[in-house]
Amino acid sequence: MNLHFITSISKEYWENTAKYCIGTWDLPGTLTIYIDQLEPGDLDWLAEISYHKELLHVPQLTSFSEGFDRSKVLKFWGKSCAQLHAVRNRGIDERVVWIDADMEQLKPINESLFSFDFSEPLAMMNSGYHEDCWETGLVIFNHKAEKIGVTLNRYEAAWHDKDILQSLWKPYDAPVLGYVAEQRGYKNLCNESCVNLDSINYTRYSGYFKHWINKTNKKLLLQKINENNNNIS
Repeated sequence: MNLHFITSISKEYWENTAKYCIGTWDLPGTLTIYIDQLEPGDLDWLAEISYHKELLHVPQLTSFSEGFDRSKVLKFWGKSCAQLHAVRNRGIDERVVWIDADMEQLKPINESLFSFDFSEPLAMMNSGYHEDCWETGLVIFNHKAEKIGVTLNRYEAAWHDKDILQSLWKPYDAPVLGYVAEQRGYKNLCNESCVNLDSINYTRYSGYFKHWINKTNKKLLLQKINENNNNIS
């Protein structure tokens, strides 16, 4: 089995978060960094990225839930587009693993953490019986699952169904993929119920990754980056 790790970033996200976090990655497989392109923009900054890059045009999204920031919804739609593109264009015996670009690797990891057998089309985190229960900092798409293409089609279609988006806790990638997971089946990476913010700490990846999720943690990460830079200088 070949492991293909993917993530997606924008220019701002690269400069503030991903440059540091991705710089800690030493993953047991190939890595593709998708570049979200909702609209044409400056690409000169891509020269800083030494990993394989894939420029991704994100198609227009016509369905929106009322009361949510359109730009934020589009950001998460772009993340889903990267996942769909990677899995649909995977190689022979290739397993696609999504990792958020705000995930810091803490220590060496081996292939067995990602190449384990499971029958469901998705392996993802569900932190328990509360409305904010889905977490997609790390998602494994099972290329060997029966009718994985049907799962992908439903994932894409859900983004274009206003009634589905309106029914979710938030019209973001995690609840959308969670909606599909409940329909198609999934392996829960969480080993017990927890606060969604701490989901990664209740999986087999605890101690291997730190997920700098939400604005509060992003500020803490920025402080850490600035302190590291000051120590170097």
